[in-house]
Amino acid sequence: MKRIICLTAALLLCGCQIKEQRSGYREITEGKTFIDDLAETELKKPARTITSEEDLRQILDWMAFYRISDTVWFDVDEQYAAELLNPYPVFTKAYASADLADVYAAHLDDTYYSDFRIVGISHSMSKEIASAAPANIPDIPVVPSFDYRTDGDYICEEDPGKEAVSCENGEQLYYLVMNGYRPLPAKNSMAETLYAAAKDVLHKVIRRDMNDFQKIKAVYDWLTTEVRYDRDTAYSSDTYLVREQAYYLEGVFLNHCAVCDGKSKAYALLLNMLGIPCFRTTGVSEAGDHAWNMVELDGSWYISCTTYGQKNAEKTLGRIIPDYSILLADKDTAYGSEWGYQPQKHRETAAKLESSPYDVYQAMSDIDGISLKIRNLDDLKKLIAFCEDCCEGEYKAEFICDSSDPAAFEAEMIRYLEGLNQFQLIPVTYKGGNAYALLCIKE
Repeated sequence: MKRIICLTAALLLCGCQIKEQRSGYREITEGKTFIDDLAETELKKPARTITSEEDLRQILDWMAFYRISDTVWFDVDEQYAAELLNPYPVFTKAYASADLADVYAAHLDDTYYSDFRIVGISHSMSKEIASAAPANIPDIPVVPSFDYRTDGDYICEEDPGKEAVSCENGEQLYYLVMNGYRPLPAKNSMAETLYAAAKDVLHKVIRRDMNDFQKIKAVYDWLTTEVRYDRDTAYSSDTYLVREQAYYLEGVFLNHCAVCDGKSKAYALLLNMLGIPCFRTTGVSEAGDHAWNMVELDGSWYISCTTYGQKNAEKTLGRIIPDYSILLADKDTAYGSEWGYQPQKHRETAAKLESSPYDVYQAMSDIDGISLKIRNLDDLKKLIAFCEDCCEGEYKAEFICDSSDPAAFEAEMIRYLEGLNQFQLIPVTYKGGNAYALLCIKE
């Protein structure tokens, strides 16, 4: 996830009285395009007067949604301006928290702010958005969960109670669905193609009798199993963010190859299409930039990341291994300092994140009819027998150790599995206890 922001600013003049600041306002604003000079749109236009950081965020997203690159001017509320000597830091925060605007370079013109309390906002728009497919799509086998299914029967139906808004591209599509609108994709548009592809995925992996946990897991399974991580794009010094499909829905649904940003947008799209609240957010840590999701289940919010949830064991096993360590994780996750990302978007939701992870192993046990809380070797043997009955190819059975002596039981499991040539036992990073992925590898 990469971002760029630039500023056209003049030196701020301080100590002027309000009357002096407003003198000449009409003359200085003549010929400038203010928001209320623009035509009405389906998505509600922002107000002319900025009163908060949230107003700035809405302006940035609205302009990005309609791809408005020309400078649009706004008044700044006098009371708000009294606490806002320099508007740039707040503008920067609003830009980072925006859902759509961080795709483009954003500009703030505060030349007249000190004297007249007006600012101009613009974007540098690109015509090449999501135009470049990856040069190389990794062909690495995946070891899916033993209960990964593609026998869904779900039919995606529009909610007529939601406000309908037209859209043409994938950015508009995911933004509308994530924020509670009903999208109306233009005929033969990319939005129409991507929306149809998303509906096909849900029809494939979701059954109508699933509860919300099952739906979340099914979408997570698909994104960590069917969508490869585009390492070439992620680590290329020549990457041009706006152009690369890996950062967008196109990467997920057209190429099945994307980076964290594309996967997080698709996750937000798919879960919200199912009526499950899910936001994409971004953050920065010593490890770099990242995009992930916050998901609501049973009234509680959790971190969910389909990038961290896809382990590349190509060097050791020649496989990709999805795991559930961050299917529904707590606010700190089990990754400690390796995570360290602070959510920039939807901060009010981030403040609600749980301090303990969801018990995914109990929830999966309830679904699959086999305990994934393993106490002893007999439990492990039962799990293997169950998996062998329902899987023809390679599979992964992820479980948590429920033994009173985890270290001794791990040693016992390793000794037992050494006699079964096709099994590998890999520790899973999980905050709720000692978890493992049992892999059945069939060469």
